[in-house]
Formats: sequence, structure tokens, C-alpha cells
Amino acid sequence: MNGQQLKTAAKGLAVAAFTVVSLGVAQAVTANAATTAAIPDISEWQGKLTATQVQNMKPNVSFVINRRQYGSDYIDKYAANNTNLYVKYGVPFGEYAYSQFVSASDAKQEAKDFYNRSNKNAAFYVLDFEVNTVKSGTTNAAVKAWYDEMRSLTNKKLIFYSYQSFATTYANTARQNFDAQWIANYSYTPTIPFALWQYTDAYYMSALNKYIDNSRATLSVHPISWWTAAGGVTNNVTTDTNNNTGSNTTTTPAKPTAYSKYKVGQHAYVHKAASTYYGTSTAIPSSAKQKFYKITAVKAVNSGNSAQAVYLSGLNQWVLSQDVDAYWYGQHGSYNLTSNLNLYSDAALKHKVGAKYKKGTQLKAKMIKNGKVRRLKTSQGYVSANVKYSTPAYLESVPSSKTITTTRKVYAYSKSSLKKAYRQNGVAAGTKLTVQKVGKRSTGSRYFVTANGQYITANKSYVTN
Repeated sequence: MNGQQLKTAAKGLAVAAFTVVSLGVAQAVTANAATTAAIPDISEWQGKLTATQVQNMKPNVSFVINRRQYGSDYIDKYAANNTNLYVKYGVPFGEYAYSQFVSASDAKQEAKDFYNRSNKNAAFYVLDFEVNTVKSGTTNAAVKAWYDEMRSLTNKKLIFYSYQSFATTYANTARQNFDAQWIANYSYTPTIPFALWQYTDAYYMSALNKYIDNSRATLSVHPISWWTAAGGVTNNVTTDTNNNTGSNTTTTPAKPTAYSKYKVGQHAYVHKAASTYYGTSTAIPSSAKQKFYKITAVKAVNSGNSAQAVYLSGLNQWVLSQDVDAYWYGQHGSYNLTSNLNLYSDAALKHKVGAKYKKGTQLKAKMIKNGKVRRLKTSQGYVSANVKYSTPAYLESVPSSKTITTTRKVYAYSKSSLKKAYRQNGVAAGTKLTVQKVGKRSTGSRYFVTANGQYITANKSYVTN
């Protein structure tokens, strides 16, 4: 991203190839994207930062994005020094990896190396994909492989970076999986959706006495707090303190009639009666309704009957919680019920069998699709898969601490099937274990791989993070 002549030339060629958007559109998006503090891109090209430089930089930045590696074979000279200083002096930061992978398997390896080398205090991780080095398979497959590997290693936010023409040509499908997109264009506002815009490579930062790449955040997509929050995407509930305008005043959430406890990673079904996108007067078109979208961010609001808005990937818009229902998606193995649920004999949930599952029950179930919504199929019948009524029974990611604690006696196994024949030793309640990976079976159930290579259940009834 900085100081690379080949890269700058590539961006220049890409910019020249763009179709110029109207001044009115550019001005409107720019206003939406404005942030007062800098968001610099830092790598070894800026040198080995000193404590004084970082302290002087702190009040003038929203956050920093620091390069960790250039492919797997080259580690940024000063990444460890610089990120350690950010931590020491309280400067929020994310880290990025400049890709050089040649295949999907190579992309996975680059992701592993990047994560293992990264400073775990980073708020998010970025794939910098702007040169096509892929020789085997497709570029979209390689980018998706990088994303999938990183997602298996961390629940922190994953960001896709490129310049517009390259992004749409080589990763137009795979980039949609990421939690946010960071698009470079040094001539005018990008014409594809973005959460972060790198608008210049000639921003003078007095704290460093250097010209750097600088970016602006689109506050209507993600507030600065979204970027700086230390937690992972599964806990990414941010209060809309700037009300999309930069104000530091907070609002008291309305007493909602809509469900307002949706979480990142769930899939939302947009109601047929949904009206406008949150924070705009733009009507939600019929073509966007009655479809599922992945929730990639949530925030507290005070609007209509909602105390929450959700950001829907694919639609790339904020929508009020009153305009969606969220359903569990994919297989999760078992579910802990948070409400009493009627049991039905049919997937349409029209014929009750006269029995109920009680709140607190751990229900083994398979996710199925019924028309445009989801159901949980149990050995006794069907129940709703609406997230209002249940939560997955397994921990589904490695905690940021990389440790779990047993809440009752469990066994460690030599194989992931966790069959009795493979038991190796008992683990007492209250034991803290270091884990390196979470595994998923075809049924959706999960298990942890411990630091010493053993396998242990990820069921919340037995372990906690």
C-alpha cells in the first residue's frame, strides 16, 4: 500500500480506466465518508516508528492500518516494533497482509502465516489483494480460501482491500464475504460500495514528517467505533454515538416492539412490508425484499419501533430490526432454547402436535429450508429457526484469549469423533485449556483442538470461554 512503485503505477492505470462519475454523486458520497482524523496506512516505508512519533500521532488519527507481511516469504521489517508501540500508547490499529499467493492452498498458508505473525491486539485484519499472482485455479477461489482460513482462526473483523477495477475484475464474488471493503481510488469517490476509502497517497502527517496513504471512513456504513472495537464480529454491537454525522451525543434507545438482539453472522430475511433503508429516504425495492442477507454489523438506534439497525452484506445497506427476521443459517448441530417452543408435525408449522420444548432445553436438530425461511428438524418434528428462540449450543470460534475453561468433568480424545474408544484422559471441572482450532462436523457440532493436539467438545454445557 505504500512506497511501491509497481503498485502505484497499477493504481494509476486502474484509475485512468474508470468511468468518471458525476460531480454531484462524488460530492454526496464524499460528504458521507468524511472523517476528521487521519486513517494512515503504515509499513516499513515509513520507517521504524519511535515512541515520540506514535505519541504525537495518537491525537491525530482515528486508527492505523499496519502492514505485517508481503506474501508469506517477507515480513515487514518494523511491523512488530510499530504495533507494539500502538499497544503501549493506546493507538487503535488493524493489520494487513499484501497478497502474493498463487493458488487457493497457498492463500490458506499466507493467511495462517499472517495470523500467526500478527499482533493479537489488532482490532481487524485486512487482505490487500491488488496484483494477480494466481497461477492455479481462480482468483475468487483463492481470495475465498484466504477468508475461510482467517475466519477459522479468528472471529475478528476481516476487511478486503483493493482498487476498484481490480476488485470487480478479480474478486467480485469473493470480496462479498468480508465484513467490510476498503477501496482505493486517488481520483474520485469509488462507484462500488465501500466502508473505507483510500483517497490519497500524498497526505502529509506532521507527526512522522512524511507523506502517506490516507483513508476516510464511511460513517453511514460503520462508525469509527466499529473499526476500533477490540472484540470479534460475533460481539460487534456498537452504539451509534455519531448518529452518522460525527456528533458525540448519544440517544436513549426506544422501547422496541421489534426484536433488537440480532448479532453479526446471523442471516436476516427482509420483510415484504419493509419500507426505507435506515438513515435515508430511499425506498427498499421489491427486488431486495423476501430474501436472505448476512448481518455483518449491528448498532443501537432509536427509530420507529426499533432499538437496533443491522447492516446487510449483499444489500450493503442498514435496515431497521423491525424490517427483518433473522434465522440460523447452515448447520449448528444443537441449539439451546431461550423460549418455550411449540412442536409441529410439518415444516410449515401449521399443525401442532400438542407438545412443547421447554426453555433451557438443548435440542439436537438439523437446519432445513422451508420455502423462504428456515426450520429446525428434530427427531420429534419441527420448530422455528428464528434466532429469537434459540442460540447455538456449541462455541463456534476460538476465543481471542485462545483458552477455554471446563464447567464440568470432560474427556480429552485422540480423534475428533470423540468416541469412547478414543478417550485419553479426564479433565476436571474448572480446568483452563489452551486451544488452537475449532473443528466443525457435517452435522454442525463443534470440537476444539487443544495445544497438545487432543480433541475436546465445544458444547457450552461443558466448556466456556
